[in-house]
Amino acid sequence: MNIKLFKNKVVATVAMLTIILGVGAAVAMKAPEKKTLANPYWQYDGSGSVTSPSNYVELSGSPSCSGNANICAIQAAEDPNNPGEPQIDTGLSGRITAKMR
Repeated sequence: MNIKLFKNKVVATVAMLTIILGVGAAVAMKAPEKKTLANPYWQYDGSGSVTSPSNYVELSGSPSCSGNANICAIQAAEDPNNPGEPQIDTGLSGRITAKMR
């Protein structure tokens, strides 16, 4: 009887370890989530003030600028208080204004 009990314990232990290793391998092999770190580009629509967020349209990729415009696009986070518009803080506004000179 002791041998039977020992075999059952060994089988149960091996089964438990197999399950633990299987779950661990599945978690380890999970593809990492892609994180978007860069802010989107916003293209200036050519109307009004270059520092007004309402004059920009979000781009799905990188801007393709042509001509000799001083401002074609900016890279900025979306304004959480005004979805669909870039968040133009004083630092970015200053850089835009300096580019126009």
